[in-house]
Amino acid sequence: MKLLANRMSYQCYWAGLQELILSIVSKIIQLRVGTAMNEEGFKKFLGTKSEKTINLSIAAVREVEAFLRNKGCGHDFGKAKISDFRGALQYFGENQKNTWENFLALLRYSRFAGNQELEVELLELLDGSDVLKNISKTVKKTFGEKIHSEIFAEIDLPQLGTFSTDKPKTTKKLMEKLEIFLGEDGCREILLSGPHAGPKKEYLPERKAFRESEGIDDFLRKRHKEYICELEKHMNENTLYFTQRIDEKILDYVKTTPTCQNGVREGNIIYVTKIPYMAKKYLNEKNEKLKRYYYCHCPWVREAIKSGINVSPNFCYCSASFEKRPWDVIFGQSVKVEVVETVLKGDLICRFAIYIPDKYMKTTQSRSKKRLT
Repeated sequence: MKLLANRMSYQCYWAGLQELILSIVSKIIQLRVGTAMNEEGFKKFLGTKSEKTINLSIAAVREVEAFLRNKGCGHDFGKAKISDFRGALQYFGENQKNTWENFLALLRYSRFAGNQELEVELLELLDGSDVLKNISKTVKKTFGEKIHSEIFAEIDLPQLGTFSTDKPKTTKKLMEKLEIFLGEDGCREILLSGPHAGPKKEYLPERKAFRESEGIDDFLRKRHKEYICELEKHMNENTLYFTQRIDEKILDYVKTTPTCQNGVREGNIIYVTKIPYMAKKYLNEKNEKLKRYYYCHCPWVREAIKSGINVSPNFCYCSASFEKRPWDVIFGQSVKVEVVETVLKGDLICRFAIYIPDKYMKTTQSRSKKRLT
């Protein structure tokens, strides 16, 4: 028994020693590749994500930090500058590592590390990255292989991680092809299919909220009030609302612009506008061209406003589909939507008209009469 106990003690000793050696070797490797990441903290931040996702996320961050160190840019991801970080993103693209999973891992780590500059950069790279691919799929499904081949034969769809400055040329070329082969109506039909609107199930809570409201006007007022509360929360907690910080001036703009993000009904039409993409700069800017640039949300055309590339304003029907999708779900049928104003045409805002189905207009009018009596 004593011999067995000694053997077990000896095995435990070596097991502990091996674990210590492996830990030291791991630290040495991390130092050599230049990682300064807070691995344990990041694991906690990722919470209930799968082990596979956690391991892939850590590997992606380590590789970026190794790249930054090898390029002499420093090795702390949390303090990396945009100019340094873009080189790492280019490296990912050149080595076929520019996957959604890798970019999402980098986004999560930048958020965990509190590097809002990198967080915004990655949000912009991921936002709408699948739009042209979705348009391609819809053209093929709607108009067939032959038309699809004629439209996309000479168009190389930008890879994930392509910077916004490089996107408008492709968008311009695609729009010219769509309008030639499909005509204006066919082009708008494709863009209104919702290439960036998301699945309908995401809007079921809005349908439920609408059914619990006292009609369209009541629903719109509540949505606008909730939106203001959401922005106030971001302002008070100093967190990003998508890619921007909110201040009092932006909040006042939204409060005094009831069409902003929600809409106002005029007769049988709901008019909706957007919060400016870079609201602080938009509100302070006097130059109309730059004002239009700061307003635009679309990564596929925004830089065209600055560079002077003329992209067809019909492309804004993609944005119209984003406004259309919730109402399709709310009303349980496809609704008519028009682009009334757009920065691509020289307007200072983007405004959309959503036509209310007759069935719901009758209900709204009936409720309005009851309130008056």
